[in-house]
Amino acid sequence: MNDSPLLCPVKLFNLLNVFTSCFTKPQFKNFCHFTNSVILSQYSSIKRFAALGGMHQSSLNDFVTQSPWNEFNVRSKLSRFTAKQFPDACIGIIDDTMSHKPYAKKMSFVDYFYDGLTKTRQKGISIVTHGIHSPAYGFVPFDEQVYKKGALSKNEIACEMISRTQKYKKMSLYIVDSWYSGNYLLKTIKKYKAHYITEVKSNRNVTISQRKNAVRAQEKLLRKSDYTDVNIKGNKYRYAQTEARIKGLGNVNLVFSQKSEGKNWGDTYYLITDIRSMTGERVIELFLKRGEIESFHREAKQQLGLEDFQLRKSQGIERNMFLILLVFVLLVVLQKQHYKKTLEHKTIGEIKTMLKAECYTKLFQHKKPPDIIQKISYGL
Repeated sequence: MNDSPLLCPVKLFNLLNVFTSCFTKPQFKNFCHFTNSVILSQYSSIKRFAALGGMHQSSLNDFVTQSPWNEFNVRSKLSRFTAKQFPDACIGIIDDTMSHKPYAKKMSFVDYFYDGLTKTRQKGISIVTHGIHSPAYGFVPFDEQVYKKGALSKNEIACEMISRTQKYKKMSLYIVDSWYSGNYLLKTIKKYKAHYITEVKSNRNVTISQRKNAVRAQEKLLRKSDYTDVNIKGNKYRYAQTEARIKGLGNVNLVFSQKSEGKNWGDTYYLITDIRSMTGERVIELFLKRGEIESFHREAKQQLGLEDFQLRKSQGIERNMFLILLVFVLLVVLQKQHYKKTLEHKTIGEIKTMLKAECYTKLFQHKKPPDIIQKISYGL
């Protein structure tokens, strides 16, 4: 990397070296430059990325769209690396997000999908993500896949991700929202001798005390005295808890959960788990960890270009998304290393700023020619 006008930060380059065996020498140079650019540049275009290295954009574009590096090998290497870096992780979290593309005309995978944030149909690319939760360091992305209409359903993609993840890292618990609460996925979790906590939709039929009805109808039978008030992470909740039976799943632990909204209680969340001895408070506490995956999606869009990229071809899009996930994992590892060294917690954005500052420092130390500095400034 010494022949590049923009020097890769030493700590980042040491992590990138883990993947040396997956690439030829020219491919590895492009790999380092692309991942470095994802972190350092405020843009997400390959034209800007190429400017950071003083190279022609076709070289970097070919690396992402058609270079014959083996993505499976890189994914496998990343999975082993992530499992080793976060040995305490034992919770899997699955959810999907959208990369919005309202003006895209010739971009693969673009379609209209329901957007959970806006509660409307939006034009873009739908992505299913699987991550793991580390008690010490929070959410770490582990796998991602584009959802393609007419191919595998989101639940089928999630099941494949669970099967793949279990080869590298045994998860003992999965947390998913109501979209993934169908029997097919929950049985896949049980197949790997793991447990689940999930939300079920209000019209899901459950049997309580031999009365079968929609769970929202069962809620109406509850009395005020059935609820227990608890404080979780500074917020007030109340819950009612009972054993219920769901067709295809058997007996489950059902928790009716509400969050305080001033003088009133908010909407009810219907949570179920196959861990029948778990308290309602613990069920709520663990289910709230699902929100960490939404933070990852937001950070990846705002900090790493998951929302703004403009690649058109399918292979380029899928590789770009995978490399963003890889970069995020490396940033979390750097975040972990920084904390161990200084006992100071920094956000992903702050870690990016530190890396950028190191690059600027090296740039001035090496006294690059003005024309090179101008190109780099364009890329940054």
